Amino acid sequence: MTHPVSCERAQRHQCRCSNCGGAQHGWPYGLTLARDSSAAARQAERDRIDAEWAATWPPQGRRAPSKRRQAAATDSATVDLIDWLSENPKTIEDIQKVGDILTGSVIGELEKKFGGGEPRKARRILTDHFWCDLLVAVADGIKEFSDALDQIPEYVTAAIIASRKTEPRVPLLDPLIALAVRTAWESIKKMIDTAGIEALQRACWILAVLICPAPEDHAAVQNDALLPLAKEGLLETSRERLEQVFPADWVRRLRDDLGGA
Repeated sequence: MTHPVSCERAQRHQCRCSNCGGAQHGWPYGLTLARDSSAAARQAERDRIDAEWAATWPPQGRRAPSKRRQAAATDSATVDLIDWLSENPKTIEDIQKVGDILTGSVIGELEKKFGGGEPRKARRILTDHFWCDLLVAVADGIKEFSDALDQIPEYVTAAIIASRKTEPRVPLLDPLIALAVRTAWESIKKMIDTAGIEALQRACWILAVLICPAPEDHAAVQNDALLPLAKEGLLETSRERLEQVFPADWVRRLRDDLGGA
């Protein structure tokens, strides 16, 4: 699948790439940074994000954080996860396998069924947080139905439809969502025996954060990916930044998950 390299290295919190349909947004470069043994590029990315955070300090008297500051907070969490991945190469490979499923068989099946005469238009509608919705729902489904894996596609499809109705997302046909889920699941479930359920969940969570155009605007990613990852992948600085820009209920859940810390 050809697409602009700028999509892989996207820094702006939006995605309109009609070449990959958002399926290669951010995460390939994130894995490249994680695989870099020198750590220099990761540190440069962290320095950029720290500077952005400092530049968005809210004016005196302003209560609500700006979108730019929220973006800097989630970017801080993302670079923490990339650093964590640099020390966990097995998870990098798990994420690569799941990502390849999305960019290969899933996109291919959707294009055959729903591409019609305007495949680029069909791909563009997928850039509105579809892939991160799919990943967090799959991770949740693995947890809910580990003893009944055949029920996962139906569960994931319903979860995505419900999530997209809750948030102001571009409407997608239910059959399109179901086809994407079935195609992805057929390949992902084969990884369970080799990767294990917990490792596969973690891979989906991290890939959801990396692929999401704007985690600060996506409640499913905040609640079902960032929260469970906070214990093992996020540094205290990033947790504090997220607490400053996310709602009080999210902060309470984060502190509860961390044992009241």
